[in-house]
Amino acid sequence: MKKLFTAAVFLPVCLAVFGQSGLPQLAVVQFSTNDNELKTLRDAVTVRNLVESQLIAAGKYRVITREEIDKLLANQQIVVSSISSSENVKKLQLQNISYIVTGSVDAMGSDYAVTVKVLDVETGQFSHSTHDFMGGSSRELYTGINTLVTAFVAGMAAGKEGTIVQQPQQAVRPAAGKIYKIGDTGPAGGIVFFDKGFSSDGWRYLEAAPQDMGVGLQWGAYMQTVGGTNDGIGSGKRNTELIVSRLKQLGESGRAAQFCDAAAYGGYDDWFLPSKVELNLMYRNLTAKGLGGFSNFWYWSSSEYDNSSACGQSFSDGSPYTDYVHKYNTRSVRAVRAF
Repeated sequence: MKKLFTAAVFLPVCLAVFGQSGLPQLAVVQFSTNDNELKTLRDAVTVRNLVESQLIAAGKYRVITREEIDKLLANQQIVVSSISSSENVKKLQLQNISYIVTGSVDAMGSDYAVTVKVLDVETGQFSHSTHDFMGGSSRELYTGINTLVTAFVAGMAAGKEGTIVQQPQQAVRPAAGKIYKIGDTGPAGGIVFFDKGFSSDGWRYLEAAPQDMGVGLQWGAYMQTVGGTNDGIGSGKRNTELIVSRLKQLGESGRAAQFCDAAAYGGYDDWFLPSKVELNLMYRNLTAKGLGGFSNFWYWSSSEYDNSSACGQSFSDGSPYTDYVHKYNTRSVRAVRAF
């Protein structure tokens, strides 16, 4: 089966010791689904089982038993769909739970988009996420999950005192005076999609990350105003700063801008969610030319429309969402950076 996309997002983690083994302690919980079809629900259980067994087999983590974590969640009245809420995170902290692995199994015809992510209970943030597209047959699902979890584990390392840390990456600095063309590989390993022709404000080019940062992410701040975001070229970075600051005030986590802001790809940590115009440039200069490996989904921009909606764009045909896209809708996310 043809693989459509993979992505990973990283955030350094540092937390207290949990358990006596010295290994990071994980609990794998229920995976959400986007429909209530019996097959999808059963396959979501299978995905949880496979993820759990693969993490145990990796030998890098101490995995809490299914019975223990399910009993704990029931006793604490914690619903997995809202496990990252501030209230639930506090409950998990009191139970000395360090990391929760969960995700989603989203049916797309006869196939699935599967996401696996880990919640760092100390910070309340999803610190690492990987997703892939796979067939829905038993064999395709089994093979797809094995491949997905291998990539998931590869992005994490066991740190000191039972922590999970980001795998180190080597930064590649641009050669002085180097001229880039649209479609070239940028300094961070991304794909150059814009050249303004001269350097100003510390940058000349924009590069898109080579993979999506996430899929099925909300914009956040629904019925709340971030304020101050703009649509134009060069505004995505500031937009992202404003959104991340506002989401922190609201106690929200795992949103589109936060994923981009937390990304550390190619040795760089200055990624951001593109503005409306920057997002459109990615479509015109990359997707429309068959570059970038984008999905045929909708992607979020960092440009807010009002307190209930923000701007996004379809990467199947380029049709823009100019307004009234509710922030609670889920979209794909591709981070960019300026250099």
